[in-house]
Amino acid sequence: MFHVGMWRERMRNALTDLSEGRVPAPPPGDDDEVNDAELPNGIGTPLADAAARSDHLLGEIIELYGHLGETPFQWSGFKDTTEAVLRNSYLHPRVHMFEYLRENGEQDRANQLFEDMFADMQEAGAPSMIMTTARYNLACARSRQGRKDDALTLLEEVLTVRPEIREAAAEDPDLESLRDDPRFQELIKS
Repeated sequence: MFHVGMWRERMRNALTDLSEGRVPAPPPGDDDEVNDAELPNGIGTPLADAAARSDHLLGEIIELYGHLGETPFQWSGFKDTTEAVLRNSYLHPRVHMFEYLRENGEQDRANQLFEDMFADMQEAGAPSMIMTTARYNLACARSRQGRKDDALTLLEEVLTVRPEIREAAAEDPDLESLRDDPRFQELIKS
């Protein structure tokens, strides 16, 4: 929760800048380096405090988005406020919840989280970039469920829109069950 809060703070600050006519600071270049440097600062933060801060920041982001609407906004490869806010404050936390549940032996709940995320984004009419991310995550869940044909179909749809994901997909442990499948091998060819 501390980590999610830090990224929501960055988003809130950037949206504040945008709403006040300033050029927003871009997100840090190396996410892993920034996360590694920040996470020790969160040690000892009670979960309730980190969650409350994260929720408060989400409220501020929603308010700022309500004021800005869908506005051009470059953020980690996303082109507007809608994509950036959905990625930062909806998809990103769910990826971490998926990892937490999976690491704690709750694979069915983890998979359901990605099923629900995809359905929610589909119902909301989320932009293509967001749907592609949700679709990739659903492919990971389906792969872990042993639903290879579904996973491969979803992955093919993703790679049609975002071929740059091939390299990451080739190494993604969530897609391990697909590695020996000739269809997967064909999909990840560069």
